Amino acid sequence: MTRTTIDYGIDLGTTNSSIAVLRGSISDVIPNNVGNEITASAVFFGRDGQEYVGQKAKDRQKDDRAAGDVCIEFKRRMGTDHLYEFKSAARVMRPEEVSAQVLISLRGDVQQKLGEDVQAAVITVPAAFEARQCVATKRAGELAGFTQCALLQEPVAAALAYGFQVDVTREYWLVYDFGGGTFDAAIMKAEDGGISVVNHDGDNYLGGSDIDWAVLDQLVIPALKSEFNLPEFRRGNKAWTTAIARLKYAVEDAKIRLSRSDTAYLEDCKFKDAAGREIDVEFKLT
Repeated sequence: MTRTTIDYGIDLGTTNSSIAVLRGSISDVIPNNVGNEITASAVFFGRDGQEYVGQKAKDRQKDDRAAGDVCIEFKRRMGTDHLYEFKSAARVMRPEEVSAQVLISLRGDVQQKLGEDVQAAVITVPAAFEARQCVATKRAGELAGFTQCALLQEPVAAALAYGFQVDVTREYWLVYDFGGGTFDAAIMKAEDGGISVVNHDGDNYLGGSDIDWAVLDQLVIPALKSEFNLPEFRRGNKAWTTAIARLKYAVEDAKIRLSRSDTAYLEDCKFKDAAGREIDVEFKLT
């Protein structure tokens, strides 16, 4: 099938990503190889070089031998010189290179489900992304094999989706996006069939992941330090990298379950204290 328009759109998110195809005025999200409409923005390389992208990579945070090699939230460092090290596989990658792995996975889902080799796509970016971050995102698209990679601000994408078939003479909308890693707000103007951004602002370090870290730093870690032998137990201390990664995973999982319940416990979270004794965390969130 030869396309003359860019019909694929990608949400390359901090915590989750997704790809959809536009059919007429309807967009269809394409499920990944395990049937989910979203793919976790997580990458892991094993000792044998085997690559894992999505939930399988994210789940490795529960593995004592692999937790430190799971790369997540790399969108936040797009456009910087930060390097991610996969020690087990002896690989070092820039943020856009890691992001490209997620994009390759999404392209592969289209190939598997629809039998089409996607060459062009629109990728959404936060309104607060600066030029260097946008350049890095386009670079990720190129590394993933896209010959054409157009960028669209996330609030504009939301306004287009909402107003795709809305016929108004003149109207203003406030579009806000509280995502996994960023918060954006934009004033949009719909006029004579066109949609434009009047003004916008945002914070690239304000999202659901920051709620996870706040719960971990302000509630869980102080409680564990007071009860167990955990000297210098904090984020950033390499001695506790695996333990912190497992706790972060458990906190996010419990937070999601709180959407449907008044209470939730951290589950499947065990690690050893400074003396080598195993701690089985039983922490309740409300």
